[in-house]
Amino acid sequence: MRQDADDRLLLSGIGINHDHEKPVLDRLFSKPFLSSFNYDNTDRERFHYTSPEGLMGILKTRTFHFTDSQFLNDYREKININDELDWFWKANRRRFDKQFVRLLEKIRVTKFEDSGFSYIDHFSDEPCRYFVLSLSMNDDSLSMWKYYSKAENYNGYCIRLFSYALDDEWIDRNTGVATIASMVEYRSETKQQIIGDTIDRLYSIWESYEYSEDLNQKIIKEFHSWISVEALFFKDKCFEEEQETRYIAIVPTRMLNDIVYEYKGKTYKMYDFKIRNGAFVPYIKMPFNDWNQDTCWAINGIRIGPSTNADQKELGLKQFMDSLDYKFADCQVVKSTIPVRY
Repeated sequence: MRQDADDRLLLSGIGINHDHEKPVLDRLFSKPFLSSFNYDNTDRERFHYTSPEGLMGILKTRTFHFTDSQFLNDYREKININDELDWFWKANRRRFDKQFVRLLEKIRVTKFEDSGFSYIDHFSDEPCRYFVLSLSMNDDSLSMWKYYSKAENYNGYCIRLFSYALDDEWIDRNTGVATIASMVEYRSETKQQIIGDTIDRLYSIWESYEYSEDLNQKIIKEFHSWISVEALFFKDKCFEEEQETRYIAIVPTRMLNDIVYEYKGKTYKMYDFKIRNGAFVPYIKMPFNDWNQDTCWAINGIRIGPSTNADQKELGLKQFMDSLDYKFADCQVVKSTIPVRY
């Protein structure tokens, strides 16, 4: 966590005397305590696996589909963090004052829509939905290709993304949409460290002041806000081979039907539905950076999944890319190096 001047005053105890307490507290309540999540700040490339139909849609519309978190494949999505919280408090509750423990020990993720997220400009108390774009750190993973195996053939594609494609400026904050990016954590020891660092940060603030109900309520809200989002970056260890990185879009629920983007002079709704296994699945279409420019910098490579007709797929894909109404700055089409017989 980075510290600013108020943090240093607060954590050094200066804020608790008569001359400093009120101004520091006023500033303290005006900003988040947990302004940073476990961000993925690496420069490593990221990769998005998709079906042939998915790739065609992405390239035609210059958008990625962020799926509502309630409709992802893992049925324990978001609630994995609850187990980790149970284990943390069981092992560490004695490290903290009993009053502080009572504030936070019962807070859990219980639903997919909540008003806990507090970092969207002007929407801090509104119910929000969470939408997920899943990426991988591995561009030729057999475990990922298996998701796109049909009729004994791998039909997937893997898009290599330039990190510039996925930054916060990519989204117009006037819509009320916010994004957070982070690597997914699978190992319990890492999750425990992340939870511990966050609770230690809140405890340091709580200890620096005498009892204040306003401070208690802000700490509760901050922690609930944090687990609402961090829960989407905790997954079971059985998924570790995916080496997943996620981008989360948080949207005020009442704004879902109103968020739009413009492309080639036309306005498009971002919120839509698709059919998956017979179910209506909500998602939002998120344009990648500079989507209105004549040159696409966001995608700088596409890998064809292992198959016996990879040459034909490569030929067709290149012709399709040449037919689009924009050009790629640098996008290499390559084949999987995984050997297959069929």
